[in-house]
Amino acid sequence: MAASTDRLDRIEALVERNSEAIQHNSEAIQHNSEAIQKLTEETKELNIRFAAYQQASQWVVKLAFGLLATATITTIVTAVVR
Repeated sequence: MAASTDRLDRIEALVERNSEAIQHNSEAIQHNSEAIQKLTEETKELNIRFAAYQQASQWVVKLAFGLLATATITTIVTAVVR
């Protein structure tokens, strides 16, 4: 009888530890889910910013080529007219 009582006590202790571990893991999972959600939102914001910078860079390149083309044409026309 004492052996079965000891065994039940050990099982009860194991169940209690497992229950605590499960609770701890549930809290950790919740924390990780919140962190993942936050990182997802930050990634979306960074993607929007990157797209804006990329578009601005393209506009600057187009403007530079336009200015170079205008300067070249002006130089050629000026040379031909004289």
